[in-house]
Amino acid sequence: MYVVQVVGYKNSGKTTFITQWIEYLTGKGYQVATIKHHGHGGEPDQIKETDSYQHFAHGAKLATVEGDSQILITADKKKIPLKSLLLFYQSLNIDIVIIEGYKQIPLPKIVLLYNEEDTLLEKVENVQYVYKGNVEQFFHEVEANIHEFEYEKIKAFL
Repeated sequence: MYVVQVVGYKNSGKTTFITQWIEYLTGKGYQVATIKHHGHGGEPDQIKETDSYQHFAHGAKLATVEGDSQILITADKKKIPLKSLLLFYQSLNIDIVIIEGYKQIPLPKIVLLYNEEDTLLEKVENVQYVYKGNVEQFFHEVEANIHEFEYEKIKAFL
């Protein structure tokens, strides 16, 4: 499994970049998963009127709802830290996990800059690539060097 961290300030194009990359990777047959850090404070958006959320709100440390083609999990962050979440993804035979955010964790990362004055490069560690332009060419370059993101080599950073 490979774990690639993508960081950038708000409106730097992370979501567009990641969705294009998911399409590129799945088109090549990779099993892709994502983890998004909700870095703007507060809880991630949820439908709080659902039964499963009520289970969580009343003390369940993990609430799962399963339907036709989806499983949604709400969990206590202390019970499933990022390292455990990655082990779970690994158990599902995911090839590539794209993590959006978690700027403070020094995993090998791709940085998207908002503009030339963006100071993010001064504030993060372990930058492998800075995205600047041609998305298809960039995806080929990262794929050719995917070994830089091998989970077994980088899990010590967690």
